[in-house]
Amino acid sequence: MKTDAVHWERLVRPGIISVVGAGGKTTVVSRLAEQGLVKGLPVMVTTTTKMGSQQVAPWEPWYGDDYEAGEQYILDHMESGRIGAWFQSLAGHKVVGLSPEVLDRLEADHPDWMILSEADGAKKKWLKAPELHEPVIPQETVMTIGVLNLQILGKPLEDTYVHRLHKVAEVMGLSEGDIITPHHVARLLAHDQGMFQYARGERVLFCTGYDQVEGALVDELLAELKEFPFLYVVLADGYRDTCYIREVRPWQSVVYY
Repeated sequence: MKTDAVHWERLVRPGIISVVGAGGKTTVVSRLAEQGLVKGLPVMVTTTTKMGSQQVAPWEPWYGDDYEAGEQYILDHMESGRIGAWFQSLAGHKVVGLSPEVLDRLEADHPDWMILSEADGAKKKWLKAPELHEPVIPQETVMTIGVLNLQILGKPLEDTYVHRLHKVAEVMGLSEGDIITPHHVARLLAHDQGMFQYARGERVLFCTGYDQVEGALVDELLAELKEFPFLYVVLADGYRDTCYIREVRPWQSVVYY
């Protein structure tokens, strides 16, 4: 059976990995957690914002703000070969995550852990620009993965596809209803208040929906991004459950923060 595991392996490493953007963040967190476990790493999943309670339920999370109790719960899961998950509380159909300071403390106490944090929210849309308080990225993050659904290329700037439409319009220099081009997406990725606002560590652009978009549009976007300081650009077919990495491209340069 065809597998993309070798591509996911390139993103696996100890330390805090913060996942931001829109169009498949939870999928990236889940698949990386599975691959980290396969590679023998102790794996913990959390968020610094909120996640869906049904999405995290299979990990049987610990809820609470008692550091020692949460730490021990995660260790018990890891020792039995499972993924550990820790959130502060349940709030309706959402879980409330941990503070970045707690994640930094966990990383200092357990530098061999791979700590995966969904650090941004996008209301299940394909594109977003963050407000000033977003994303919530721990200081000790070793890699920031920005998720972009390529299906946004050629779509109109509207609420159907875009979260925080007013911010996206401001950063891209567009008005509601205008068509989103590769140039506009590249501008959002490059902008100080764009997808990688507050990014730390290595930067990876993870593109979903690759098989759903005209190749010329993707090529135009990648050409616009050729000088960006990404470690990798990941091109993945599908979206959510159908996500399948087709290619991981080493990029122009690497910048550490």
